[in-house]
Amino acid sequence: GKTLAALMPLIDRLVREMDACGVYQGDAGQPAYPTPPATPRIFPALPADGAVLLIRTVFDDDQGWYALLDELGGVDENGWVGADLDLDDIDVDEFPLTASVVDDPAYAGLLPGQVPALVSPREERLVVLADARTFTEPDRPLTVVDLHDTPGQSTVLPCRMVGSMACNLELGNMDFHEFVAVTDTRPWWEDD
Repeated sequence: GKTLAALMPLIDRLVREMDACGVYQGDAGQPAYPTPPATPRIFPALPADGAVLLIRTVFDDDQGWYALLDELGGVDENGWVGADLDLDDIDVDEFPLTASVVDDPAYAGLLPGQVPALVSPREERLVVLADARTFTEPDRPLTVVDLHDTPGQSTVLPCRMVGSMACNLELGNMDFHEFVAVTDTRPWWEDD
């Protein structure tokens, strides 16, 4: 605990000074949504099932949380969102998110920079945070944290795009940095 607390300022600086491609002080442009600095709070380890995780980090809007889950296809009896979708009804441009749902107040206030410390170093998956932005902004944006290409890098995407991101990353069609919006540049997913 003490060693990690001493390293947090350095890790925070490294993550905050990444460019859109996850390169420290690189020249690919600054992310439109920089990763916020982590607080020195300890969270429990995240489930180690290898699945994409959808984690609720704000607990003052139950109605918004349940509306988000419904929008994502509902939660099944095993705690998965999007698991019971009909493949014939899927829009390939907005592939639905399939994720294990974590609805535990122990993760209230969890920030993207804190996520890598909560998983095994060998896990290469996505963690999706439903944070305050999700419940206050249009398109229900979700914060996605990379644990594969550049652990700790985050991006903010409209809810409708997160499933496509997860699918494309799993298939190796795209890299995480291709979903990072760059300051003063219109993201490709907003093109009509």
